[in-house]
Amino acid sequence: QEGHAMDERLEIVQKPYGNFVNVDTTTPLGLKRAKTLGLAPSRIADVIFTPYIHESTILFDPDHRGRFFTLLRDPVSRIQSLYYFRRMNNGLGEMTLEEFVRGSGENWMVRTLTNSMTGSLNVARLNVAKEILRRKFLVGLFDEKTETLRRIEAYFGWKFPSPVAQNCKNQLYYFEWHSRNPHPELKSDDPLTLTIQRMNRYDMELYEYAVQLFQDQEKMFW
Repeated sequence: QEGHAMDERLEIVQKPYGNFVNVDTTTPLGLKRAKTLGLAPSRIADVIFTPYIHESTILFDPDHRGRFFTLLRDPVSRIQSLYYFRRMNNGLGEMTLEEFVRGSGENWMVRTLTNSMTGSLNVARLNVAKEILRRKFLVGLFDEKTETLRRIEAYFGWKFPSPVAQNCKNQLYYFEWHSRNPHPELKSDDPLTLTIQRMNRYDMELYEYAVQLFQDQEKMFW
């Protein structure tokens, strides 16, 4: 968290939009610091958010285990949303969506899961990504937010007992979600849609597998 990089012990930082622990788990350096301060053994955090899946494993040990959960989105929609989000925050200048697609890399999900951020990919890497997703993740889907949240709440034992807490969850998860990043959607037969699908063919297949996993994991909650 901002202004807390030199803190020598874990503390809760209160913000208008929620409570946070004074470590930054969104960077490799922050993860190392969280490990040094004993984030997992402290049990001070209910959830740890990080894009660094493999690096984050240093936080845990046999006595303090974690469980990954994720909310996955169709790669075409995800890339479009990311473009408009960055443009809204003045991070892209005059770059077009097509320029963004061609310059932003490919198969981000497979690369992240397999820790293969550079070099070429192949079917073997895709299969590794599928196995990691199957064994390590509670899978959620952007297009199934209600059921995803129900499963996450059930799995981790999260409760929203008061009307105020329930209203806060609904406001954040349903009402505010759609107004954060409104943008036009590409049609399924748009040439750029086909380009995204071709460039991200391994991510497309991984997403199809994730949809099947989402269906298979349903039996865990009945």
